[in-house]
Amino acid sequence: MSTASRISRAMGCVAALLLLTTESVMASSLVLLSPAQVAGNWTFDLQPNGNETCTVKLKQDGTFSAQAECLKPWLGSSPATWFPTPDGLMIIGKDDSKTMFLALIEAGRYERLEQDGKPLVMKRAHLQSVK
Repeated sequence: MSTASRISRAMGCVAALLLLTTESVMASSLVLLSPAQVAGNWTFDLQPNGNETCTVKLKQDGTFSAQAECLKPWLGSSPATWFPTPDGLMIIGKDDSKTMFLALIEAGRYERLEQDGKPLVMKRAHLQSVK
């Protein structure tokens, strides 16, 4: 086996090892929040002007308050369920074909870019009750 061939094989092994190590570290750094940790009142706000907002309650059982119909313009369907993911939150429409993923930006804040490039921001609301 030539020296060039050995070097090439060694580099391939190192690259594979780095890839596996990186994937392992990234996967272990994401924490899956429980529905109880995410449940509560949330305000959805289309930025930058904030003219389009709605506040809904995410219930621990993965359902929404009645006010969740205000999400229909962004989801394209009436919302049915939601669940946390390691890197965000998924909202599923009643027809199961419509989904909306919001990326976790920081504690109490999720975002997604709309088709027009404006961010839809989901922030923890500080309201007493949304039924």
